[in-house]
Amino acid sequence: MDNILVITQNLKLQSLTGIKNELVPGSVLIVSTQYVFENEREIINKALGAECKYLDFADLLNDEGRQKCDEDAYNPSLRSVTDYYNEIKRLKNERIVNQLTKNYPCDNRILLCDDLGVDKDVWVSKGYKEVRGDYYYIEEIPEDENIIKRSFGIIASAFRRVKQFLSDPIWQTDFQGTKHLFFGSTNRIGYRMNLEFKKASKVENIRYFLQFIGCRLFGFMPSNDVVRMTTFHENGKWSLPDHPNMHVKKIQDGYLPPNYTSKYLYFFGKNTEFYSWDEIGRHTFEYHHLKNRIMPFRKKLYLPEPRFPERVNKVLCVASGAGDWTAIKNRSDEDMMMWAFGKVASLFPDIEFIYRCHPVWIHPEHQGVNSIHRAAEYFDYLNLPNLKLSGNIPNANQGGQFVLSYKRSSFEEDLKDVDLVFGEHSISMIDAGFKNILFASCNVTGHRNFFEDITKLGFPHCKSVDDIVELLKYVTTPEFKASYLQAIHNYNEMTDKES
Repeated sequence: MDNILVITQNLKLQSLTGIKNELVPGSVLIVSTQYVFENEREIINKALGAECKYLDFADLLNDEGRQKCDEDAYNPSLRSVTDYYNEIKRLKNERIVNQLTKNYPCDNRILLCDDLGVDKDVWVSKGYKEVRGDYYYIEEIPEDENIIKRSFGIIASAFRRVKQFLSDPIWQTDFQGTKHLFFGSTNRIGYRMNLEFKKASKVENIRYFLQFIGCRLFGFMPSNDVVRMTTFHENGKWSLPDHPNMHVKKIQDGYLPPNYTSKYLYFFGKNTEFYSWDEIGRHTFEYHHLKNRIMPFRKKLYLPEPRFPERVNKVLCVASGAGDWTAIKNRSDEDMMMWAFGKVASLFPDIEFIYRCHPVWIHPEHQGVNSIHRAAEYFDYLNLPNLKLSGNIPNANQGGQFVLSYKRSSFEEDLKDVDLVFGEHSISMIDAGFKNILFASCNVTGHRNFFEDITKLGFPHCKSVDDIVELLKYVTTPEFKASYLQAIHNYNEMTDKES
């Protein structure tokens, strides 16, 4: 190989015309954290004046190797979960660049991006030359010499945190004679809790603030019986100190893959007890040997018999997402599902396909600020009248902050008239099932099935475009109906299990 260029979707591809003089004559290999779509390849090839070869990170490290990154990155001495994520990213990059060096020896190696899964220091240390292009997002890094500006920034951030602690509502209820306080939004979890919450008085905010200060600064927390709860997605907003007297319960508020090897939950606090909403939810905690039980005040939600269509008219695809919190997922995974359903939509012109991007894709540390726009450009390029991008996606960036918990109404808009919902490992599929809609998991990446526990109950799982095509043909048959009803029976039987 004569040239290797490393990119992410944060790079404005047209700006590659400005680096042509950095290339030597000959072949060009593009290595990216995302899967490079056909329309993007045309732009890159034209900008560089070459027919490039393309690889993404997922091509260079297998599933077992990515799991080892998650495991090797963990060290109990790490100060924070952010340090753990950074170590995962470093190890993943190091092992990818070593594999690249082994398989594609090259002298002219160029690094164009240092974001969205790329660890610049690793690539530069391996002999890659950093060259800058134009980007959709550039992180503002405070200048070291501007101490006053940085200090004001820290003080302003601290004031915002204090304001949140004192003004954001805390929710209160009573369960079995014990006061329970819920911190954060109940958008993702309220429908699964058999509790009636009311807004707590501001005294609770003041009390929490004083407890937070006392616990963080002096390790002091008075003995009490109050149970304090939050969810995984609200955990970052409300910092519940790790102390035995804090009685913290952190609640599952999405589907938890049983084979997720990231040890991020270890940083939730050694005194934390995890609540799942069913037996399947416990499997992740059991895998990591964490204290857990099924939520004692859960609502048991049973899957009803679905509507079995005489023919499939409308399909909804719900996306998940990726980031540096685990190595076993890649940012290209969602791209591969988009690509797959583009192929499927071309084969079924009479079926309407709606693709729903995850709202937090646009976070600069998740899929990237241009990610949803990029999906729209790809669908425009495919020019299939029956393939559309959902417009019911809430704005993840609200008031300068990224929101992780959403009201369910926007998703419910997408479910109207849908016959079948596909996704990789989204709780949205189960939610669709509660509304009598068929669902199936889909993972065309070749890596492990993150929906494994649900698949084992008998629900359909697709590993390729051919599998999706076959399912769309099979879904109207009596055999499919019998198999699916058995899967529902298995799910409801699982729901009744108590730990």
